[in-house]
Amino acid sequence: MKNIGIIDLGSNSVRLMIVGVADDGSYKLLDEAKESVRLSEHMGAEATLKPAAIERTIAALRLFQHLCRAYGVTETIAVATAAVRQATNQGQFLQQVYEATGLRVRVFSGMEEAQAVHIGVANTLDAPNGLIVDIGGGSTEIILMQDRQLIQAISLPYGAVNLTETVLEGHKLSDEQIRKLEDFLRSQFAAIPWLTGITAPVLIGIGGTIRNLSKIDRKRKKYSLSIMHNYRMKCKDASEIYRQLRGQNLEQRKKTPGLSRDRADIIVAGSAIVHILSEMTQAKEMIVSGSGLRDGLWYQHLLRHQAVPLVDNVLQHSVNNILRYYHMETGHSCHVAHLTLSMFDQLQPLHGLGSNERKVLEVASLLHDVGIQVNYYEHYKHSFYLIANSRINGLTHREIIMAAFVAAAHTKPLVPSPTAYRDILSEEDWKTLRKLSIILRIAESLDRSEAAVIQDLRCHQHVGAVHLIAITSVPAELEVFDACKVASDFKKVFDHNLIISAQPPGIS
Repeated sequence: MKNIGIIDLGSNSVRLMIVGVADDGSYKLLDEAKESVRLSEHMGAEATLKPAAIERTIAALRLFQHLCRAYGVTETIAVATAAVRQATNQGQFLQQVYEATGLRVRVFSGMEEAQAVHIGVANTLDAPNGLIVDIGGGSTEIILMQDRQLIQAISLPYGAVNLTETVLEGHKLSDEQIRKLEDFLRSQFAAIPWLTGITAPVLIGIGGTIRNLSKIDRKRKKYSLSIMHNYRMKCKDASEIYRQLRGQNLEQRKKTPGLSRDRADIIVAGSAIVHILSEMTQAKEMIVSGSGLRDGLWYQHLLRHQAVPLVDNVLQHSVNNILRYYHMETGHSCHVAHLTLSMFDQLQPLHGLGSNERKVLEVASLLHDVGIQVNYYEHYKHSFYLIANSRINGLTHREIIMAAFVAAAHTKPLVPSPTAYRDILSEEDWKTLRKLSIILRIAESLDRSEAAVIQDLRCHQHVGAVHLIAITSVPAELEVFDACKVASDFKKVFDHNLIISAQPPGIS
């Protein structure tokens, strides 16, 4: 086991993530830290990092070093972005950092920053196409992604901090200041040839501005989940929040539910970028990405032996990593998934569900026993909690919650609770969950001994009945007996009797 520290020295904040890597290559985020240092504060036209900002930054890096030592971090990757990139006293600053902390910080070019951001997004979201916008304190990266590939990218030398300092001075913003800011952004975006005229139905947002917009939106809607990554919000809601914030003074903004107090002074400039960009591209939806530069650095390190550091399948990679990291019995999990999906496919005319539901069922099947890592007793409850609160890349929030409910019902009937997550799950979703959970319960029973004695399944649908034939070359009384206990619930959900019998392979 080894732990790796990744530091992103940005214009507004310095951030650290510590990743634990097991001997088999599986990994887990162990800790995160963030300090608001405003490194780009008052850089001015001379573009120099000021002593007070440098002092704050070095103090934050020293704190990070203490945390890294506590975790036994053996390798640290540290990069600096816009503020240091633009600074005329860059060399002096980097030397001061090295002398004070021993850290060798690499200064990323705008394109290197955009490439790392793209890698972080493409490896953690099942959104192959979109316009990525990463709003920092001193720069904004805009990236056009198609089929998970970076097609175009640009790093613009302004962000939430320096726009605020140059255009939006004062506690109460005037109409003239807002007009000047919006006109500036429109002209800057219009000068990007490949951005002009494109229609991007989806924005993928990264950075503190985006995180705070999503928190405000979730507070307004009393959203059930605290998960930020892959949160979906309408661009019109982001614009509505922007209009609300620009009409408030600083003290009013500080009281906005969901908005961090230390970002209240720069949130208007940051959210103006989202507003103007969505207006120009006619984007309807914004996906909030909790993964950005640091995650991109991690995947560049993890997949450093590949020509292009992209995982083949976002969801598959994420689930397999969870299975390995928790040392789960993958033989049983994978066999239950095989039986579950075989039933799902053969019974499709009966249940009428599609590929999205199949995806949810597969994840639930693979992770149904993950709760055993907490405690065997009532492990179905622990499975629900771990799945519902894990970062399962490639699933929407709705799909994560559905997978958690299905997994938790692998040994007992699902009890629908229309009031639970009612802002996320519909009544139709609960009907779907009952169907999926029944299929998983049967498959779990058919591998009761965890010895894969049931090699395969054949499902024959008759009028009023389903005949499930378990293909086995050894006695399977335990498995068939256990599966038959689900028959009464199968009848309630599917309005068909369930008949289960065992048959040697090769007999049709």
